[in-house]
Amino acid sequence: MSGRILIADDLATNRIVLKVKFTVSGYDVIQVERIDDVLETARRAQPDLIILGRGQSGQSLTICSALKKDANLHTIPVILFADKDSQHNRIAALEAGADDVYSPDVKESTLSAMVRNLIRMRGTYDEIMRHRDISAEFGCAEDAASFVPAAHIALVAPEPEHGLLWRRKLGLELPHRLDVLTKSQALSDVSTLKNAPDAFVISASLAGESDGLRLVSELRSRVHTRNAIIVVIHDRDRPHDGAMALDLGADAILNCGFDATELAVRLKTLLARKRELDALRKRFDHNLSLAVQDPLTGLHNRRYAQSYLNRLEQEALTNGQPYAIMVLDLDHFKSINDRFGHGVGDQVLIEVANRLRDNLRAFDLLARFGGEEFMVALPDVSQKDVMAMAERLRRAIGDLPIYVAEATFPIAVTVSVGVAVWGDQPNDSRSAHELTRAADQALYASKSDGRNVVTFGRSAA
Repeated sequence: MSGRILIADDLATNRIVLKVKFTVSGYDVIQVERIDDVLETARRAQPDLIILGRGQSGQSLTICSALKKDANLHTIPVILFADKDSQHNRIAALEAGADDVYSPDVKESTLSAMVRNLIRMRGTYDEIMRHRDISAEFGCAEDAASFVPAAHIALVAPEPEHGLLWRRKLGLELPHRLDVLTKSQALSDVSTLKNAPDAFVISASLAGESDGLRLVSELRSRVHTRNAIIVVIHDRDRPHDGAMALDLGADAILNCGFDATELAVRLKTLLARKRELDALRKRFDHNLSLAVQDPLTGLHNRRYAQSYLNRLEQEALTNGQPYAIMVLDLDHFKSINDRFGHGVGDQVLIEVANRLRDNLRAFDLLARFGGEEFMVALPDVSQKDVMAMAERLRRAIGDLPIYVAEATFPIAVTVSVGVAVWGDQPNDSRSAHELTRAADQALYASKSDGRNVVTFGRSAA
Protein backbone atom coordinates (compact mmCIF):
# COMPACT_ATOMS: atom_id res chain seq x y z
CA MET A 1 0.00 0.00 0.00
CA SER A 2 1.06 3.58 -0.62
CA GLY A 3 -0.05 4.66 2.83
CA ARG A 4 -2.83 4.47 5.40
CA ILE A 5 -5.52 7.18 5.30
CA LEU A 6 -8.09 7.74 8.02
CA ILE A 7 -11.28 9.35 6.67
CA ALA A 8 -13.70 10.81 9.21
CA ASP A 9 -17.05 12.29 8.28
CA ASP A 10 -20.50 12.02 9.81
CA LEU A 11 -21.98 11.77 6.31
CA ALA A 12 -21.69 8.25 4.90
CA THR A 13 -21.80 9.40 1.26
CA ASN A 14 -18.72 11.57 1.77
CA ARG A 15 -16.79 8.69 3.33
CA ILE A 16 -17.78 6.22 0.63
CA VAL A 17 -16.78 8.51 -2.24
CA LEU A 18 -13.38 9.17 -0.70
CA LYS A 19 -12.82 5.53 0.23
CA VAL A 20 -13.43 4.41 -3.35
CA LYS A 21 -11.19 7.14 -4.74
CA PHE A 22 -8.21 6.39 -2.52
CA THR A 23 -8.61 2.60 -2.44
CA VAL A 24 -8.36 2.58 -6.23
CA SER A 25 -5.15 4.61 -5.87
CA GLY A 26 -3.63 1.89 -3.67
CA TYR A 27 -4.15 3.41 -0.22
CA ASP A 28 -5.30 1.51 2.85
CA VAL A 29 -8.40 3.42 3.93
CA ILE A 30 -9.91 3.44 7.42
CA GLN A 31 -13.37 4.99 7.89
CA VAL A 32 -14.66 6.69 11.03
CA GLU A 33 -18.38 7.31 11.18
CA ARG A 34 -18.28 9.94 13.91
CA ILE A 35 -15.83 12.83 14.02
CA ASP A 36 -15.74 12.42 17.82
CA ASP A 37 -14.09 9.00 17.40
CA VAL A 38 -11.11 10.27 15.40
CA LEU A 39 -8.66 10.60 18.30
CA GLU A 40 -9.23 7.09 19.61
CA THR A 41 -9.05 5.52 16.14
CA ALA A 42 -5.93 7.49 15.18
CA ARG A 43 -4.11 6.39 18.34
CA ARG A 44 -4.90 2.77 17.54
CA ALA A 45 -4.31 2.80 13.75
CA GLN A 46 -1.49 5.38 13.49
CA PRO A 47 -2.48 6.48 9.97
CA ASP A 48 -0.15 8.32 7.59
CA LEU A 49 -2.77 11.01 6.96
CA ILE A 50 -6.18 12.07 8.28
CA ILE A 51 -8.98 13.63 6.22
CA LEU A 52 -11.56 15.40 8.38
CA GLY A 53 -15.01 16.16 7.03
CA ARG A 54 -17.22 18.84 8.47
CA GLY A 55 -19.25 16.54 10.71
CA GLN A 56 -22.91 17.08 11.51
CA SER A 57 -22.09 19.49 14.32
CA GLY A 58 -19.20 21.17 12.56
CA GLN A 59 -16.66 20.16 15.23
CA SER A 60 -13.78 19.32 12.86
CA LEU A 61 -11.79 22.42 13.89
CA THR A 62 -11.88 21.32 17.52
CA ILE A 63 -10.83 17.76 16.63
CA CYS A 64 -8.05 19.07 14.39
CA SER A 65 -6.67 21.19 17.25
CA ALA A 66 -6.84 18.19 19.59
CA LEU A 67 -4.91 16.04 17.11
CA LYS A 68 -2.14 18.61 16.85
CA LYS A 69 -1.87 18.91 20.64
CA ASP A 70 -1.64 15.15 21.18
CA ALA A 71 1.98 14.08 21.74
CA ASN A 72 1.44 10.80 19.86
CA LEU A 73 -0.57 12.20 16.94
CA HIS A 74 0.68 15.71 16.24
CA THR A 75 2.98 14.67 13.37
CA ILE A 76 0.14 13.05 11.38
CA PRO A 77 -0.85 15.46 8.56
CA VAL A 78 -4.47 16.56 8.44
CA ILE A 79 -6.54 17.72 5.46
CA LEU A 80 -9.69 19.52 6.52
CA PHE A 81 -12.73 19.72 4.24
CA ALA A 82 -14.49 23.07 3.99
CA ASP A 83 -18.01 23.33 2.59
CA LYS A 84 -17.09 26.55 0.86
CA ASP A 85 -13.75 27.83 -0.36
CA SER A 86 -13.30 31.17 1.38
CA GLN A 87 -10.40 32.97 2.99
CA HIS A 88 -12.15 32.76 6.36
CA ASN A 89 -12.59 28.98 6.15
CA ARG A 90 -9.06 28.34 4.94
CA ILE A 91 -7.40 30.47 7.62
CA ALA A 92 -9.61 29.03 10.38
CA ALA A 93 -8.58 25.52 9.32
CA LEU A 94 -4.88 26.39 9.08
CA GLU A 95 -4.89 28.11 12.47
CA ALA A 96 -6.55 25.01 13.95
CA GLY A 97 -3.52 23.02 12.78
CA ALA A 98 -4.71 21.62 9.44
CA ASP A 99 -1.85 20.99 7.03
CA ASP A 100 -4.07 21.77 4.06
CA VAL A 101 -7.66 22.62 3.19
CA TYR A 102 -9.88 21.21 0.46
CA SER A 103 -13.27 22.35 -0.77
CA PRO A 104 -15.60 21.20 -3.58
CA ASP A 105 -14.49 24.24 -5.64
CA VAL A 106 -10.99 22.78 -5.97
CA LYS A 107 -10.10 20.11 -8.56
CA GLU A 108 -10.15 16.49 -7.35
CA SER A 109 -6.69 16.05 -8.85
CA THR A 110 -5.47 18.69 -6.40
CA LEU A 111 -6.82 16.67 -3.46
CA SER A 112 -4.92 13.59 -4.69
CA ALA A 113 -1.76 15.70 -5.00
CA MET A 114 -2.28 17.09 -1.49
CA VAL A 115 -2.46 13.54 -0.15
CA ARG A 116 0.68 12.43 -1.99
CA ASN A 117 2.55 15.54 -0.88
CA LEU A 118 1.62 15.33 2.79
CA ILE A 119 2.35 11.61 3.04
CA ARG A 120 5.73 12.25 1.40
CA MET A 121 6.46 15.05 3.89
CA ARG A 122 5.40 12.79 6.79
CA GLY A 123 7.82 10.15 5.54
CA THR A 124 10.67 12.67 5.48
CA TYR A 125 9.85 13.80 9.02
CA ASP A 126 9.65 10.23 10.31
CA GLU A 127 12.99 9.39 8.71
CA ILE A 128 14.72 12.33 10.41
CA MET A 129 13.12 11.48 13.74
CA ARG A 130 14.35 7.90 13.30
CA HIS A 131 17.88 9.27 12.90
CA ARG A 132 17.39 11.44 15.99
CA ASP A 133 16.35 8.45 18.10
CA ILE A 134 19.34 6.46 16.92
CA SER A 135 21.59 9.43 17.77
CA ALA A 136 20.21 9.39 21.30
CA GLU A 137 20.99 5.68 21.59
CA PHE A 138 24.65 6.47 21.08
CA GLY A 139 24.62 9.02 23.89
CA CYS A 140 24.75 12.12 21.68
CA ALA A 141 23.26 15.03 23.61
CA GLU A 142 21.10 17.57 21.84
CA ASP A 143 22.31 21.13 21.50
CA ALA A 144 20.68 23.76 23.65
CA ALA A 145 18.08 25.89 21.92
CA SER A 146 19.60 28.97 20.34
CA PHE A 147 18.34 32.29 19.05
CA VAL A 148 16.19 31.89 15.93
CA PRO A 149 17.08 34.49 13.29
CA ALA A 150 14.60 36.02 10.89
CA ALA A 151 13.90 33.86 7.86
CA HIS A 152 14.91 34.75 4.31
CA ILE A 153 11.98 34.55 1.88
CA ALA A 154 12.36 34.95 -1.90
CA LEU A 155 9.40 36.24 -3.91
CA VAL A 156 9.36 35.21 -7.58
CA ALA A 157 6.47 37.03 -9.27
CA PRO A 158 5.44 37.34 -12.96
CA GLU A 159 6.54 40.99 -13.09
CA PRO A 160 8.80 43.11 -10.83
CA GLU A 161 5.90 45.37 -9.86
CA HIS A 162 3.91 42.32 -8.72
CA GLY A 163 6.84 41.21 -6.61
CA LEU A 164 7.11 44.63 -4.97
CA LEU A 165 3.39 44.54 -4.20
CA TRP A 166 3.74 41.08 -2.69
CA ARG A 167 6.64 42.25 -0.55
CA ARG A 168 4.75 45.26 0.74
CA LYS A 169 1.67 43.23 1.69
CA LEU A 170 3.53 40.27 3.15
CA GLY A 171 5.83 42.62 5.07
CA LEU A 172 2.82 43.73 7.08
CA GLU A 173 2.22 40.11 8.16
CA LEU A 174 5.72 38.67 8.74
CA PRO A 175 8.93 40.09 10.33
CA HIS A 176 11.24 38.35 7.88
CA ARG A 177 13.65 39.37 5.13
CA LEU A 178 11.74 39.53 1.85
CA ASP A 179 13.59 39.71 -1.48
CA VAL A 180 12.04 40.03 -4.93
CA LEU A 181 13.89 37.81 -7.41
CA THR A 182 13.56 36.88 -11.06
CA LYS A 183 13.62 33.22 -12.06
CA SER A 184 17.26 33.45 -13.15
CA GLN A 185 18.23 35.21 -9.92
CA ALA A 186 16.45 32.54 -7.88
CA LEU A 187 18.66 29.92 -9.54
CA SER A 188 21.93 31.83 -9.65
CA ASP A 189 21.84 33.41 -6.18
CA VAL A 190 21.52 30.10 -4.33
CA SER A 191 24.79 28.51 -5.42
CA THR A 192 26.02 28.53 -1.82
CA LEU A 193 24.25 27.55 1.37
CA LYS A 194 24.91 31.02 2.79
CA ASN A 195 22.79 32.69 0.08
CA ALA A 196 20.00 30.14 -0.12
CA PRO A 197 16.60 31.48 1.02
CA ASP A 198 14.64 29.54 3.61
CA ALA A 199 11.50 29.82 1.51
CA PHE A 200 10.39 30.62 -2.03
CA VAL A 201 7.02 32.04 -2.99
CA ILE A 202 6.63 31.42 -6.71
CA SER A 203 3.98 32.28 -9.28
CA ALA A 204 3.08 29.23 -11.36
CA SER A 205 3.34 31.35 -14.51
CA LEU A 206 6.32 33.67 -14.93
CA ALA A 207 7.68 34.73 -18.33
CA GLY A 208 5.74 31.85 -19.86
CA GLU A 209 3.06 29.42 -18.78
CA SER A 210 4.33 26.84 -16.26
CA ASP A 211 7.70 28.61 -15.95
CA GLY A 212 7.14 28.73 -12.22
CA LEU A 213 6.54 24.99 -12.10
CA ARG A 214 9.80 24.38 -13.89
CA LEU A 215 11.51 26.56 -11.30
CA VAL A 216 10.03 24.40 -8.52
CA SER A 217 11.53 21.32 -10.15
CA GLU A 218 14.93 23.02 -10.53
CA LEU A 219 15.04 24.18 -6.93
CA ARG A 220 14.12 20.73 -5.60
CA SER A 221 16.91 19.14 -7.65
CA ARG A 222 19.68 21.39 -6.28
CA VAL A 223 21.58 20.60 -3.11
CA HIS A 224 21.34 24.04 -1.49
CA THR A 225 17.59 24.47 -2.04
CA ARG A 226 16.47 20.87 -1.69
CA ASN A 227 15.07 21.49 1.80
CA ALA A 228 13.75 25.01 1.21
CA ILE A 229 10.07 25.77 1.62
CA ILE A 230 8.26 26.32 -1.68
CA VAL A 231 4.79 27.85 -1.92
CA VAL A 232 3.24 28.16 -5.38
CA ILE A 233 0.62 30.73 -6.26
CA HIS A 234 -1.67 29.98 -9.19
CA ASP A 235 -5.00 31.13 -10.57
CA ARG A 236 -8.14 29.09 -11.03
CA ASP A 237 -7.88 29.76 -14.74
CA ARG A 238 -5.20 27.03 -14.72
CA PRO A 239 -6.58 24.58 -12.12
CA HIS A 240 -4.18 21.74 -12.92
CA ASP A 241 -1.14 23.85 -12.00
CA GLY A 242 -1.85 23.29 -8.31
CA ALA A 243 -1.69 19.50 -8.47
CA MET A 244 1.39 19.60 -10.68
CA ALA A 245 3.15 22.01 -8.32
CA LEU A 246 2.61 19.69 -5.35
CA ASP A 247 3.83 16.66 -7.30
CA LEU A 248 6.95 18.56 -8.36
CA GLY A 249 7.81 19.27 -4.73
CA ALA A 250 5.95 22.40 -3.59
CA ASP A 251 5.08 22.34 0.11
CA ALA A 252 1.83 24.24 -0.37
CA ILE A 253 -0.26 26.05 -2.98
CA LEU A 254 -2.50 29.09 -2.92
CA ASN A 255 -5.47 28.39 -5.18
CA CYS A 256 -6.89 31.89 -5.37
CA GLY A 257 -3.91 33.99 -6.28
CA PHE A 258 -1.73 35.97 -3.87
CA ASP A 259 -3.27 36.38 -0.41
CA ALA A 260 -0.82 37.83 2.12
CA THR A 261 -2.84 36.77 5.17
CA GLU A 262 -3.21 33.12 4.15
CA LEU A 263 0.36 32.99 2.90
CA ALA A 264 1.65 34.31 6.23
CA VAL A 265 -0.28 31.68 8.19
CA ARG A 266 1.09 28.91 5.98
CA LEU A 267 4.65 30.23 6.10
CA LYS A 268 4.66 30.50 9.90
CA THR A 269 3.83 26.79 10.19
CA LEU A 270 6.17 25.68 7.40
CA LEU A 271 9.10 27.77 8.69
CA ALA A 272 8.70 26.39 12.21
CA ARG A 273 8.77 22.85 10.84
CA LYS A 274 11.78 23.61 8.66
CA ARG A 275 13.72 25.04 11.61
CA GLU A 276 13.02 21.88 13.60
CA LEU A 277 14.07 19.56 10.76
CA ASP A 278 17.18 21.62 9.93
CA ALA A 279 18.25 21.51 13.58
CA LEU A 280 17.71 17.75 13.72
CA ARG A 281 19.73 17.21 10.53
CA LYS A 282 22.55 19.40 11.82
CA ARG A 283 22.72 17.68 15.19
CA PHE A 284 22.62 14.25 13.62
CA ASP A 285 25.37 15.03 11.11
CA HIS A 286 27.61 16.57 13.77
CA ASN A 287 27.08 14.18 16.66
CA LEU A 288 27.18 10.90 14.81
CA SER A 289 29.81 11.53 12.15
CA LEU A 290 32.59 10.01 14.24
CA ALA A 291 30.62 7.42 16.20
CA VAL A 292 28.83 5.71 13.34
CA GLN A 293 30.64 6.68 10.15
CA ASP A 294 33.11 4.62 8.17
CA PRO A 295 36.22 6.85 7.96
CA LEU A 296 37.22 5.68 4.46
CA THR A 297 33.97 5.96 2.50
CA GLY A 298 31.97 8.33 4.70
CA LEU A 299 29.11 5.80 4.79
CA HIS A 300 27.39 4.61 7.93
CA ASN A 301 29.08 1.70 9.68
CA ARG A 302 27.75 -1.61 10.99
CA ARG A 303 26.94 -0.15 14.40
CA TYR A 304 24.62 2.47 12.99
CA ALA A 305 23.08 0.09 10.45
CA GLN A 306 22.03 -2.31 13.19
CA SER A 307 20.16 0.41 15.09
CA TYR A 308 18.53 1.56 11.86
CA LEU A 309 17.40 -1.98 11.05
CA ASN A 310 15.93 -2.32 14.54
CA ARG A 311 13.76 0.72 13.79
CA LEU A 312 12.60 -0.73 10.47
CA GLU A 313 11.80 -4.03 12.18
CA GLN A 314 9.68 -2.26 14.78
CA GLU A 315 7.75 -0.31 12.14
CA ALA A 316 7.19 -3.44 10.07
CA LEU A 317 5.86 -5.46 12.99
CA THR A 318 3.73 -2.56 14.27
CA ASN A 319 2.38 -1.00 11.08
CA GLY A 320 3.06 -3.61 8.42
CA GLN A 321 5.40 -1.27 6.52
CA PRO A 322 7.50 -3.40 4.15
CA TYR A 323 11.24 -3.01 3.81
CA ALA A 324 14.12 -4.74 2.08
CA ILE A 325 17.74 -5.52 2.87
CA MET A 326 20.48 -5.91 0.28
CA VAL A 327 23.97 -7.24 0.97
CA LEU A 328 26.53 -6.40 -1.72
CA ASP A 329 30.03 -7.81 -1.98
CA LEU A 330 32.69 -6.82 -4.53
CA ASP A 331 33.84 -9.74 -6.65
CA HIS A 332 37.52 -10.78 -6.47
CA PHE A 333 38.44 -7.65 -4.49
CA LYS A 334 41.45 -9.35 -2.91
CA SER A 335 43.04 -9.62 -6.34
CA ILE A 336 42.79 -5.82 -6.73
CA ASN A 337 44.65 -5.28 -3.46
CA ASP A 338 47.23 -7.92 -4.34
CA ARG A 339 47.83 -6.52 -7.83
CA PHE A 340 47.65 -2.76 -7.30
CA GLY A 341 48.15 -2.29 -3.57
CA HIS A 342 45.82 -1.33 -0.72
CA GLY A 343 45.94 2.37 -1.63
CA VAL A 344 44.32 1.65 -5.00
CA GLY A 345 41.92 -0.76 -3.30
CA ASP A 346 40.82 2.04 -0.97
CA GLN A 347 40.15 4.34 -3.94
CA VAL A 348 38.06 1.62 -5.55
CA LEU A 349 35.99 1.27 -2.37
CA ILE A 350 35.43 5.04 -2.24
CA GLU A 351 34.23 5.12 -5.86
CA VAL A 352 31.97 2.12 -5.31
CA ALA A 353 30.43 3.87 -2.27
CA ASN A 354 29.85 7.01 -4.34
CA ARG A 355 28.15 5.09 -7.14
CA LEU A 356 25.89 3.24 -4.74
CA ARG A 357 24.98 6.47 -2.95
CA ASP A 358 24.16 8.20 -6.25
CA ASN A 359 21.70 5.46 -7.19
CA LEU A 360 19.71 5.33 -3.96
CA ARG A 361 16.95 7.49 -2.56
CA ALA A 362 17.91 10.16 -0.03
CA PHE A 363 16.29 8.25 2.85
CA ASP A 364 17.64 4.78 2.06
CA LEU A 365 20.38 3.40 4.30
CA LEU A 366 23.79 2.66 2.79
CA ALA A 367 26.42 1.25 5.12
CA ARG A 368 29.84 -0.33 4.81
CA PHE A 369 29.75 -3.60 6.70
CA GLY A 370 33.48 -4.15 6.58
CA GLY A 371 36.08 -4.94 3.96
CA GLU A 372 34.43 -4.97 0.55
CA GLU A 373 30.89 -5.65 1.81
CA PHE A 374 28.09 -3.09 1.82
CA MET A 375 24.53 -3.12 3.10
CA VAL A 376 21.50 -1.27 1.76
CA ALA A 377 18.19 -0.97 3.65
CA LEU A 378 15.14 0.24 1.73
CA PRO A 379 12.13 1.40 3.78
CA ASP A 380 8.58 1.25 2.37
CA VAL A 381 9.26 -0.42 -0.98
CA SER A 382 7.37 -2.86 -3.16
CA GLN A 383 9.05 -6.03 -4.34
CA LYS A 384 8.95 -4.74 -7.92
CA ASP A 385 10.81 -1.60 -6.86
CA VAL A 386 13.42 -3.65 -4.99
CA MET A 387 14.11 -5.78 -8.05
CA ALA A 388 14.68 -2.69 -10.19
CA MET A 389 16.86 -1.00 -7.57
CA ALA A 390 19.04 -4.06 -7.01
CA GLU A 391 19.71 -4.39 -10.72
CA ARG A 392 20.43 -0.67 -10.98
CA LEU A 393 23.05 -0.90 -8.23
CA ARG A 394 24.67 -3.94 -9.81
CA ARG A 395 24.96 -2.15 -13.15
CA ALA A 396 26.16 1.09 -11.54
CA ILE A 397 29.23 -0.81 -10.35
CA GLY A 398 29.83 -3.22 -13.21
CA ASP A 399 28.95 -1.27 -16.34
CA LEU A 400 31.83 1.22 -16.13
CA PRO A 401 35.40 0.52 -15.02
CA ILE A 402 36.90 2.56 -12.21
CA TYR A 403 39.72 5.02 -12.96
CA VAL A 404 42.35 5.42 -10.26
CA ALA A 405 45.33 7.74 -10.71
CA GLU A 406 47.80 5.25 -9.27
CA ALA A 407 46.71 2.49 -11.71
CA THR A 408 47.97 2.46 -15.28
CA PHE A 409 44.63 1.34 -16.70
CA PRO A 410 40.95 1.36 -15.59
CA ILE A 411 39.95 -1.37 -13.16
CA ALA A 412 36.92 -3.53 -13.94
CA VAL A 413 34.86 -4.19 -10.82
CA THR A 414 31.67 -6.17 -10.40
CA VAL A 415 29.42 -6.79 -7.42
CA SER A 416 27.27 -9.70 -6.30
CA VAL A 417 24.00 -8.87 -4.57
CA GLY A 418 21.75 -10.77 -2.16
CA VAL A 419 18.28 -9.42 -1.37
CA ALA A 420 15.59 -10.23 1.18
CA VAL A 421 12.20 -8.49 1.38
CA TRP A 422 10.09 -8.31 4.53
CA GLY A 423 6.44 -8.89 3.68
CA ASP A 424 7.02 -11.14 0.66
CA GLN A 425 5.39 -14.03 2.50
CA PRO A 426 2.03 -14.24 4.35
CA ASN A 427 2.08 -13.10 7.99
CA ASP A 428 5.76 -12.27 7.81
CA SER A 429 7.19 -12.05 11.32
CA ARG A 430 10.92 -12.24 10.58
CA SER A 431 13.23 -10.03 12.59
CA ALA A 432 15.76 -7.72 10.97
CA HIS A 433 18.47 -10.18 11.99
CA GLU A 434 16.65 -13.03 10.23
CA LEU A 435 16.08 -10.87 7.14
CA THR A 436 19.77 -9.97 7.06
CA ARG A 437 20.66 -13.64 7.27
CA ALA A 438 18.31 -14.36 4.35
CA ALA A 439 20.03 -11.63 2.31
CA ASP A 440 23.43 -13.13 3.22
CA GLN A 441 22.30 -16.54 2.02
CA ALA A 442 21.09 -14.99 -1.21
CA LEU A 443 24.50 -13.33 -1.61
CA TYR A 444 26.23 -16.70 -1.26
CA ALA A 445 23.95 -18.01 -4.00
CA SER A 446 24.98 -15.07 -6.23
CA LYS A 447 28.63 -15.96 -5.66
CA SER A 448 27.95 -19.62 -6.47
CA ASP A 449 26.08 -18.68 -9.65
CA GLY A 450 29.11 -16.99 -11.14
CA ARG A 451 29.10 -13.57 -9.43
CA ASN A 452 27.91 -10.20 -10.83
CA VAL A 453 24.27 -11.26 -10.37
CA VAL A 454 21.33 -10.41 -8.09
CA THR A 455 19.70 -13.20 -6.10
CA PHE A 456 16.55 -12.89 -3.98
CA GLY A 457 16.09 -14.79 -0.76
CA ARG A 458 13.38 -17.29 0.02
CA SER A 459 9.80 -16.34 -0.89
CA ALA A 460 10.83 -13.56 -3.27
CA ALA A 461 9.90 -13.73 -6.91
